[in-house]
Amino acid sequence: MTIISKPKYLNDKAYAQIKELIIKGELKGPMVSENELADLLGMSRTPIREALLKLASENFVEIYPRKGIYIKQMTVAETNNVMDVRLAIELFSIEKLSAVFADEHLERLEALVEEQQKMYEESKVYEFIKSDLEYHSYLLQLTGNDYFVKILGNVSDRCFHHGMKIFQDLSRIQMSIDDHILINENLKKRDFDMVRSVMEQHILKGKQHFLS
Repeated sequence: MTIISKPKYLNDKAYAQIKELIIKGELKGPMVSENELADLLGMSRTPIREALLKLASENFVEIYPRKGIYIKQMTVAETNNVMDVRLAIELFSIEKLSAVFADEHLERLEALVEEQQKMYEESKVYEFIKSDLEYHSYLLQLTGNDYFVKILGNVSDRCFHHGMKIFQDLSRIQMSIDDHILINENLKKRDFDMVRSVMEQHILKGKQHFLS
């Protein structure tokens, strides 16, 4: 069993908490200070500083010495790049599904859609986005390519904050769920060409929402 040292644990805890605050849009920005974050999380500045360095490497923040931390918003160019990456890996992965897809996989996807429908009915935007990511990640996991899953996680993290804004329009959540239902129906038929077509339109619609 690996023993995690306390400093490492605090660094990871600070990183996870600050990242979640950014994603949920709960940090008053666009500038914050290390002291503000330390007070908010009840930690010393050392783990806060380490967490911010990691978040800066992931393009969530920019650090300005003696000035503060700037919470970065996604640019149009970054949004285009992120959605193009999703399009490439998710459409490619569907080509691999035909050799491995089974009824038990469909059961998992249908359960996720039921979960998403409940979240829509309860207006739980944050929880819906997490479930949406799990749906897409699960399809990638079935290909056996862990790099695809990691890439999707990284790019989706950058989209999460913006997603919290666009999915305040709950009709967009329902549209996303409807697409997932259609994907599942075609997976059940093993019509992978149609699955690919629906997924492509699904991601392109998401791209339009992010850029609107």
